[in-house]
Amino acid sequence: MEPLLHHRLTGRPADGRPALLLIHPLGAALDFWDACLPDWQATLPCLAVDLRSAGASPRAAQPPGLDRHVADVEALRAALGLSAVIPVGCAMGSMVAAAYAARHPERVPALVLSNPTPRCDEAARAMLQARARAVQAGGMAAILPDAVERPFAAQPRGAAYERYRAAFAAQDAMAYADAVLGFATADVSAELPRIQCPVLLVAGRHDLLLPPALAEEVRHLLPGGTARLEVDEEGAHFLPFQQPRRFAARVLDFLGSACGKPPEQKGPTA
Repeated sequence: MEPLLHHRLTGRPADGRPALLLIHPLGAALDFWDACLPDWQATLPCLAVDLRSAGASPRAAQPPGLDRHVADVEALRAALGLSAVIPVGCAMGSMVAAAYAARHPERVPALVLSNPTPRCDEAARAMLQARARAVQAGGMAAILPDAVERPFAAQPRGAAYERYRAAFAAQDAMAYADAVLGFATADVSAELPRIQCPVLLVAGRHDLLLPPALAEEVRHLLPGGTARLEVDEEGAHFLPFQQPRRFAARVLDFLGSACGKPPEQKGPTA
């Protein structure tokens, strides 16, 4: 049996509330969500995971695709005894979240996709495969600084940026290359129409890698009337990391309308 994903669960479900299932983007780990947690964990359990071949989770025997990631997440949910989860995925992680919601509709009352895309198209696939080759040959330094600069377009270069850049550079290069290759062929286009729950899509106006047009494409592939699309006018490719308080507030507002009584929110959200 494969070992469970490395994870962090804050709080336990109460009063029938599901847990937020936090799925990081390619090149990140579960601490990607840390700045959002103060707004969420006071009222909702939060389960943040390191995907296979990322963070402190084991490296996969071969590049992990969507099937592997969804199976990992479901195994973890079952092991923790969580009856329902609300996947919140960012960028490449949004495809894992969408695939999980499509394949386990009985477990998912709502879904949040940040910086979403329906697939890695031919150009993205070629770029990711070239990135993997570069990392395999020259380590993480071979793709810096561009691999960090582009996702942070129009964003301040403050402490959060420096933390992300340092963590990105410190990753295990071979595990990262595996993760990249696993996502290079990812495609949820056929699964999006099967999603049954309400969906929040949030795009970043300055996202150079997955621009708002891709979020619009995702919205059109979802069943009619299930999706709400919002564009963050200041954000870029990593909205939960770059605009965490605003993103956290969007999620709580959406869950209040999609799942009934809004969770009480403590503290400022500006």
